[in-house]
Amino acid sequence: MTTNWKNVNNWHWVEKNCIPWAKEYFKNTFVGLKEESDNCSVEITEIKKFNGDVDVNQRKGKVFAIYDIDCDFAIKGKVNDIDIKGKINIPEIAHDTEEDEYVFDITIENENSEKRPIKDLIRKQLVPKIKSKLVNFQGDLIKSNTGDVYIPPEKMTGHPVNTTTNIVIDKQSNEKGETKKEIVSLGSWNKSITVKDEFFTSAHELYSIFLNPNKVKAWTRSGASMIEPKENGKFNFWGNVSGYITKLVPDESISLKWRIKEFPENHYTDVTLSFVQESDRVVLTVNQSGLKIPYDEQVKSNWTNYYFNPIKTTFGIGLVL
Repeated sequence: MTTNWKNVNNWHWVEKNCIPWAKEYFKNTFVGLKEESDNCSVEITEIKKFNGDVDVNQRKGKVFAIYDIDCDFAIKGKVNDIDIKGKINIPEIAHDTEEDEYVFDITIENENSEKRPIKDLIRKQLVPKIKSKLVNFQGDLIKSNTGDVYIPPEKMTGHPVNTTTNIVIDKQSNEKGETKKEIVSLGSWNKSITVKDEFFTSAHELYSIFLNPNKVKAWTRSGASMIEPKENGKFNFWGNVSGYITKLVPDESISLKWRIKEFPENHYTDVTLSFVQESDRVVLTVNQSGLKIPYDEQVKSNWTNYYFNPIKTTFGIGLVL
Protein backbone atom coordinates (compact mmCIF):
# COMPACT_ATOMS: atom_id res chain seq x y z
CA MET A 1 0.00 0.00 0.00
CA THR A 2 1.48 3.35 -0.98
CA THR A 3 1.40 6.25 1.46
CA ASN A 4 2.24 9.93 1.87
CA TRP A 5 2.07 10.77 -1.83
CA LYS A 6 1.39 14.43 -1.03
CA ASN A 7 4.62 15.02 0.87
CA VAL A 8 7.27 12.68 -0.49
CA ASN A 9 10.62 13.11 1.32
CA ASN A 10 8.93 15.56 3.75
CA TRP A 11 9.62 18.30 1.20
CA HIS A 12 6.60 20.55 1.81
CA TRP A 13 6.10 22.82 4.81
CA VAL A 14 3.82 21.17 7.37
CA GLU A 15 2.61 23.03 10.45
CA LYS A 16 0.71 21.87 13.52
CA ASN A 17 -1.05 24.20 15.96
CA CYS A 18 0.00 22.86 19.37
CA ILE A 19 -1.81 25.35 21.64
CA PRO A 20 -4.16 22.69 23.11
CA TRP A 21 -1.22 20.37 23.77
CA ALA A 22 0.82 23.20 25.32
CA LYS A 23 -2.01 24.28 27.64
CA GLU A 24 -2.38 20.73 28.93
CA TYR A 25 1.41 20.43 29.28
CA PHE A 26 1.60 23.60 31.38
CA LYS A 27 -1.31 22.45 33.54
CA ASN A 28 0.30 19.06 34.20
CA THR A 29 3.78 20.52 34.72
CA PHE A 30 3.21 23.63 36.81
CA VAL A 31 -0.10 23.34 38.70
CA GLY A 32 0.69 21.98 42.14
CA LEU A 33 4.27 23.27 42.31
CA LYS A 34 4.85 24.54 45.84
CA GLU A 35 7.56 25.88 48.10
CA GLU A 36 7.80 26.53 51.84
CA SER A 37 9.99 28.38 54.31
CA ASP A 38 9.76 28.83 58.07
CA ASN A 39 6.75 31.12 58.01
CA CYS A 40 5.70 31.13 54.32
CA SER A 41 4.18 28.77 51.81
CA VAL A 42 3.14 29.23 48.18
CA GLU A 43 1.54 26.99 45.54
CA ILE A 44 0.56 27.36 41.88
CA THR A 45 -3.17 26.57 41.71
CA GLU A 46 -4.07 27.08 38.04
CA ILE A 47 -3.00 28.42 34.67
CA LYS A 48 -5.00 31.63 34.72
CA LYS A 49 -3.95 32.94 31.29
CA PHE A 50 -2.30 31.25 28.32
CA ASN A 51 -2.08 33.43 25.21
CA GLY A 52 0.10 33.23 22.12
CA ASP A 53 1.14 30.81 19.40
CA VAL A 54 2.69 27.36 19.64
CA ASP A 55 3.54 25.56 16.39
CA VAL A 56 5.59 22.54 15.42
CA ASN A 57 6.79 22.75 11.82
CA GLN A 58 8.46 20.49 9.31
CA ARG A 59 10.23 21.56 6.12
CA LYS A 60 12.55 19.47 3.97
CA GLY A 61 12.74 16.82 6.67
CA LYS A 62 13.66 19.27 9.45
CA VAL A 63 11.32 19.50 12.46
CA PHE A 64 11.38 22.65 14.61
CA ALA A 65 9.17 24.58 17.02
CA ILE A 66 8.15 28.23 16.94
CA TYR A 67 6.26 29.66 19.89
CA ASP A 68 5.66 32.82 21.90
CA ILE A 69 3.51 32.52 25.02
CA ASP A 70 2.22 35.01 27.61
CA CYS A 71 1.24 33.06 30.72
CA ASP A 72 -0.23 33.76 34.17
CA PHE A 73 0.01 31.32 37.08
CA ALA A 74 -2.56 31.81 39.86
CA ILE A 75 -0.98 31.33 43.28
CA LYS A 76 -2.12 30.96 46.86
CA GLY A 77 -0.14 30.82 50.06
CA LYS A 78 0.33 31.94 53.62
CA VAL A 79 2.60 34.24 55.57
CA ASN A 80 2.24 33.24 59.21
CA ASP A 81 -1.57 32.95 59.47
CA ILE A 82 -2.38 35.40 56.67
CA ASP A 83 -3.96 33.85 53.56
CA ILE A 84 -2.56 35.22 50.33
CA LYS A 85 -3.61 35.12 46.68
CA GLY A 86 -1.87 36.48 43.63
CA LYS A 87 -0.35 35.63 40.27
CA ILE A 88 2.95 35.18 38.49
CA ASN A 89 3.06 36.55 34.94
CA ILE A 90 5.68 35.34 32.45
CA PRO A 91 5.17 37.75 29.54
CA GLU A 92 7.40 35.96 27.04
CA ILE A 93 8.09 32.25 26.80
CA ALA A 94 9.59 31.92 23.32
CA HIS A 95 11.53 29.32 21.34
CA ASP A 96 14.64 31.52 21.43
CA THR A 97 14.41 32.63 25.08
CA GLU A 98 17.40 31.67 27.22
CA GLU A 99 16.88 30.46 30.78
CA ASP A 100 18.29 33.66 32.27
CA GLU A 101 16.09 35.86 30.05
CA TYR A 102 12.71 34.85 31.48
CA VAL A 103 10.86 37.67 33.25
CA PHE A 104 8.62 36.91 36.24
CA ASP A 105 6.17 39.64 37.31
CA ILE A 106 4.75 38.80 40.75
CA THR A 107 1.49 40.38 41.91
CA ILE A 108 0.04 39.91 45.41
CA GLU A 109 -3.57 40.92 46.12
CA ASN A 110 -3.82 43.78 48.62
CA GLU A 111 -0.08 43.69 49.11
CA ASN A 112 1.36 45.13 52.32
CA SER A 113 4.50 44.74 54.41
CA GLU A 114 3.13 41.68 56.22
CA LYS A 115 2.58 39.83 52.95
CA ARG A 116 5.86 40.84 51.34
CA PRO A 117 7.92 37.83 52.54
CA ILE A 118 6.01 35.59 50.15
CA LYS A 119 7.56 37.47 47.21
CA ASP A 120 11.02 36.57 48.48
CA LEU A 121 9.98 32.93 48.73
CA ILE A 122 8.66 33.00 45.16
CA ARG A 123 11.77 34.68 43.74
CA LYS A 124 14.31 32.58 45.63
CA GLN A 125 12.68 29.14 45.52
CA LEU A 126 9.66 28.89 43.22
CA VAL A 127 11.02 30.82 40.23
CA PRO A 128 14.14 28.59 39.89
CA LYS A 129 11.88 25.53 39.98
CA ILE A 130 9.67 27.01 37.22
CA LYS A 131 12.76 27.81 35.11
CA SER A 132 14.08 24.27 35.47
CA LYS A 133 10.86 22.95 33.96
CA LEU A 134 10.52 25.61 31.25
CA VAL A 135 13.84 24.55 29.70
CA ASN A 136 12.33 21.12 28.94
CA PHE A 137 9.27 22.52 27.16
CA GLN A 138 10.74 22.85 23.66
CA GLY A 139 12.20 19.36 23.57
CA ASP A 140 9.02 17.79 24.95
CA LEU A 141 6.91 19.80 22.49
CA ILE A 142 8.86 18.56 19.48
CA LYS A 143 9.13 14.99 20.74
CA SER A 144 5.39 14.70 21.40
CA ASN A 145 4.21 16.27 18.13
CA THR A 146 6.79 15.29 15.51
CA GLY A 147 4.68 12.32 14.41
CA ASP A 148 1.98 14.66 13.10
CA VAL A 149 4.28 16.68 10.83
CA TYR A 150 7.12 14.34 9.86
CA ILE A 151 6.91 11.12 7.86
CA PRO A 152 9.65 8.61 8.77
CA PRO A 153 11.52 7.26 5.71
CA GLU A 154 10.38 3.71 6.44
CA LYS A 155 6.78 4.84 5.89
CA MET A 156 7.53 6.33 2.46
CA THR A 157 6.40 3.11 0.83
CA GLY A 158 5.89 3.23 -2.90
CA HIS A 159 7.79 6.49 -3.33
CA PRO A 160 11.40 7.45 -3.94
CA VAL A 161 13.10 8.57 -0.73
CA ASN A 162 15.76 11.24 -1.02
CA THR A 163 19.24 9.89 -0.29
CA THR A 164 22.72 11.35 -0.40
CA THR A 165 25.20 9.72 -2.75
CA ASN A 166 28.93 9.73 -2.24
CA ILE A 167 31.59 7.11 -2.88
CA VAL A 168 29.98 4.07 -1.26
CA ILE A 169 29.92 0.31 -1.42
CA ASP A 170 26.25 -0.12 -0.58
CA LYS A 171 25.86 2.02 2.52
CA GLN A 172 25.83 5.71 3.43
CA SER A 173 25.97 7.68 6.65
CA ASN A 174 24.83 11.25 7.27
CA GLU A 175 25.60 13.79 9.97
CA LYS A 176 22.84 12.60 12.27
CA GLY A 177 23.64 8.93 11.82
CA GLU A 178 20.09 8.36 10.55
CA THR A 179 21.25 5.62 8.15
CA LYS A 180 24.14 3.35 8.97
CA LYS A 181 26.14 2.60 5.83
CA GLU A 182 29.75 1.95 5.01
CA ILE A 183 31.73 4.69 3.27
CA VAL A 184 34.69 3.88 1.06
CA SER A 185 37.42 6.25 2.24
CA LEU A 186 40.34 7.14 0.03
CA GLY A 187 43.74 8.70 0.76
CA SER A 188 45.14 10.20 3.94
CA TRP A 189 43.48 12.32 6.60
CA ASN A 190 44.91 15.52 5.16
CA LYS A 191 41.89 17.16 3.51
CA SER A 192 40.62 20.56 4.64
CA ILE A 193 37.36 22.38 3.96
CA THR A 194 36.08 25.92 4.38
CA VAL A 195 32.38 26.79 4.57
CA LYS A 196 30.91 30.29 4.82
CA ASP A 197 27.41 31.60 5.47
CA GLU A 198 25.61 34.76 6.60
CA PHE A 199 23.15 35.16 9.47
CA PHE A 200 20.99 38.21 10.13
CA THR A 201 21.82 38.54 13.80
CA SER A 202 24.74 39.63 15.97
CA ALA A 203 27.99 37.78 16.49
CA HIS A 204 27.12 37.61 20.19
CA GLU A 205 23.80 35.88 19.49
CA LEU A 206 25.18 33.42 16.91
CA TYR A 207 28.07 32.55 19.22
CA SER A 208 25.48 31.80 21.92
CA ILE A 209 23.41 29.63 19.57
CA PHE A 210 26.36 27.25 19.16
CA LEU A 211 27.16 27.10 22.89
CA ASN A 212 23.93 27.50 24.86
CA PRO A 213 22.71 23.97 25.77
CA ASN A 214 19.02 24.83 25.34
CA LYS A 215 19.59 26.50 21.98
CA VAL A 216 21.67 23.53 20.82
CA LYS A 217 18.78 21.19 21.67
CA ALA A 218 16.47 23.53 19.72
CA TRP A 219 18.38 23.71 16.42
CA THR A 220 19.50 20.08 16.48
CA ARG A 221 15.91 19.06 17.32
CA SER A 222 17.35 16.33 19.47
CA GLY A 223 17.03 15.70 23.17
CA ALA A 224 20.25 13.69 22.92
CA SER A 225 22.29 16.76 21.98
CA MET A 226 24.39 18.42 24.68
CA ILE A 227 27.28 20.82 25.09
CA GLU A 228 29.40 22.02 28.02
CA PRO A 229 30.10 25.67 27.07
CA LYS A 230 33.65 25.91 28.37
CA GLU A 231 37.16 25.04 27.24
CA ASN A 232 37.65 21.25 27.45
CA GLY A 233 33.87 20.92 27.68
CA LYS A 234 32.37 18.00 25.81
CA PHE A 235 29.65 18.11 23.15
CA ASN A 236 27.46 15.56 21.41
CA PHE A 237 25.00 16.30 18.59
CA TRP A 238 22.32 13.75 17.64
CA GLY A 239 24.32 10.99 19.32
CA ASN A 240 26.55 10.83 16.22
CA VAL A 241 28.83 13.91 16.32
CA SER A 242 31.02 14.34 19.38
CA GLY A 243 34.16 15.99 20.66
CA TYR A 244 35.32 18.75 22.96
CA ILE A 245 35.99 22.49 22.94
CA THR A 246 39.66 23.49 22.75
CA LYS A 247 39.42 27.29 22.76
CA LEU A 248 36.76 29.98 23.16
CA VAL A 249 37.12 33.65 22.22
CA PRO A 250 33.77 35.21 23.21
CA ASP A 251 31.75 36.41 20.20
CA GLU A 252 34.74 35.78 17.89
CA SER A 253 35.63 32.10 17.59
CA ILE A 254 35.01 28.55 18.79
CA SER A 255 37.66 25.86 18.28
CA LEU A 256 36.76 22.17 18.51
CA LYS A 257 38.07 18.65 18.30
CA TRP A 258 35.27 17.08 16.23
CA ARG A 259 34.45 13.55 15.06
CA ILE A 260 31.60 11.38 13.80
CA LYS A 261 31.05 7.77 14.79
CA GLU A 262 32.31 6.45 11.45
CA PHE A 263 35.81 7.88 11.98
CA PRO A 264 38.55 5.54 13.23
CA GLU A 265 38.72 5.36 17.00
CA ASN A 266 40.32 8.45 18.58
CA HIS A 267 40.53 10.32 15.25
CA TYR A 268 39.37 13.94 15.62
CA THR A 269 39.30 16.74 13.08
CA ASP A 270 40.16 20.33 13.98
CA VAL A 271 37.28 22.80 13.55
CA THR A 272 37.31 26.57 14.01
CA LEU A 273 34.14 28.66 13.76
CA SER A 274 34.96 32.34 13.19
CA PHE A 275 32.32 35.07 13.65
CA VAL A 276 32.79 38.42 11.87
CA GLN A 277 30.25 41.14 12.64
CA GLU A 278 29.14 43.30 9.73
CA SER A 279 26.65 46.17 9.78
CA ASP A 280 23.45 44.11 9.50
CA ARG A 281 24.67 40.52 9.67
CA VAL A 282 27.39 38.20 10.89
CA VAL A 283 29.58 36.14 8.56
CA LEU A 284 30.41 32.69 9.90
CA THR A 285 33.41 30.84 8.49
CA VAL A 286 34.03 27.20 9.36
CA ASN A 287 37.54 25.84 8.76
CA GLN A 288 37.97 22.10 9.25
CA SER A 289 41.09 19.98 8.76
CA GLY A 290 41.96 16.33 9.21
CA LEU A 291 39.40 14.90 6.77
CA LYS A 292 39.80 12.46 3.87
CA ILE A 293 37.85 11.50 0.75
CA PRO A 294 34.83 11.21 0.70
CA TYR A 295 34.24 12.69 4.14
CA ASP A 296 35.47 16.12 3.04
CA GLU A 297 32.60 16.78 0.59
CA GLN A 298 30.04 15.03 2.77
CA VAL A 299 30.94 17.04 5.87
CA LYS A 300 31.09 20.28 3.88
CA SER A 301 27.47 19.87 2.72
CA ASN A 302 26.41 18.75 6.19
CA TRP A 303 27.49 22.05 7.73
CA THR A 304 24.84 23.71 5.58
CA ASN A 305 22.16 21.03 5.85
CA TYR A 306 22.45 20.10 9.52
CA TYR A 307 23.83 23.23 11.16
CA PHE A 308 23.32 26.47 9.21
CA ASN A 309 19.87 25.86 7.74
CA PRO A 310 18.29 24.52 10.96
CA ILE A 311 19.74 27.46 12.91
CA LYS A 312 18.26 29.90 10.39
CA THR A 313 14.80 28.32 10.49
CA THR A 314 14.74 27.76 14.25
CA PHE A 315 15.70 31.32 15.13
CA GLY A 316 14.52 33.15 11.98
CA ILE A 317 17.93 34.66 11.23
CA GLY A 318 18.70 33.86 7.61
CA LEU A 319 17.80 32.53 4.20
CA VAL A 320 17.80 28.77 3.84
CA LEU A 321 20.06 27.59 1.02
